[in-house]
Amino acid sequence: MREIRNNFRSIALQSTGLVLATAVAAVAKAMPRRILTVLRTESLLNDGTALVLLAVAVDVVTDERPFSWTGTAIAFAESYTGGILAGGAAALLLIPVRRRLPDPLLHSVLSVATPFLAYLLAELLHVSGVLAVVTCGLVTTRFGPRVIGPDARIQAVAFWEVAGYLLNSALFVLVGIQLPVAVRALTSVSLLQATLAAVAVSVAVIGTRIAWFYSVPYLVRLLDRRPRQRERRITGRQRLPLAWAGMRGAISLAAALTVPATTAAGHVVGQRDAIVFLTAVVIVVTLTVLGPTLPAVVRRARFPEDTDKTAELALVRCRMSSAAFHAVPELAQRFGVTEQHTRRMVQDIADARRGGGPAQGQVRSPGHRFRPDVSPRWR
Repeated sequence: MREIRNNFRSIALQSTGLVLATAVAAVAKAMPRRILTVLRTESLLNDGTALVLLAVAVDVVTDERPFSWTGTAIAFAESYTGGILAGGAAALLLIPVRRRLPDPLLHSVLSVATPFLAYLLAELLHVSGVLAVVTCGLVTTRFGPRVIGPDARIQAVAFWEVAGYLLNSALFVLVGIQLPVAVRALTSVSLLQATLAAVAVSVAVIGTRIAWFYSVPYLVRLLDRRPRQRERRITGRQRLPLAWAGMRGAISLAAALTVPATTAAGHVVGQRDAIVFLTAVVIVVTLTVLGPTLPAVVRRARFPEDTDKTAELALVRCRMSSAAFHAVPELAQRFGVTEQHTRRMVQDIADARRGGGPAQGQVRSPGHRFRPDVSPRWR
């Protein structure tokens, strides 16, 4: 959450302005955590932004009402803002429930039900359900460690790693299944015309993203000259992986498939088959062009070592050692451990602190000064 707050401006620009022209990010794990956090959060938010725009556009088409920039902008703002508020409200309402759950298994069950509850609340309010789910997840992540025990968090992380892998695999299987169907169902235009249009759209998607990352951030630099922001700037070489990580995914195809075949009056929506075909081809092109070359782009960027992550791990180890150092005497007395063995355990912990963390008696917190560690209350 700290990385998201520190990079909020970049995330907001990429997940709202950029998605109006192009969007979905994917990235190789060789990138530093800051860059990876920006891309992952952008991916979450720009999916919501794109789906809000799609829903507004579909409403205009299916209701067959005249297009209005003002009305469309108001509808977008209402759905976008309402989704964020609904997701935040759902997360806050569930915090007291999480505090009272005694069993880690129940926490896992609630974690599965939470996105559905957030989406249902948004649907009842006629706002963006996707943004509600994303916001609910971010708020829950922010307050989770305070209300969810470590046993439940460990179990939930393991569960969602497997579930996320299976869901992503299923989505890409959907892409593979729908591509032949999209080709066979193409009747409104010729296959050659649709292919040329898909190639043009793919070039526009890739080119627009690159143009965005090499124009808008530099314009922002002219307006924001604060020293802190200057320290966070990256070079043009390091900016290329951000621009290159624009692979489209199954969310795009799922969105295209939601376009209705007929309007509310029963009229056929023209060239829906072409929309599905273009989307499927753009997914394949971006995955086959950008995906295999992204690792080389990341290597060429020559990102510096992620020192913040190393410092945080050292801080965690030192805090864990301090907690164990303080807990040993009480536990030894409770379980009847001899003084000799107790001293041996304390000495082992002290040796581990000296060998595996910062200098003894000092803790390094990323972005902060050194501060004294808590001295043990037992020698």
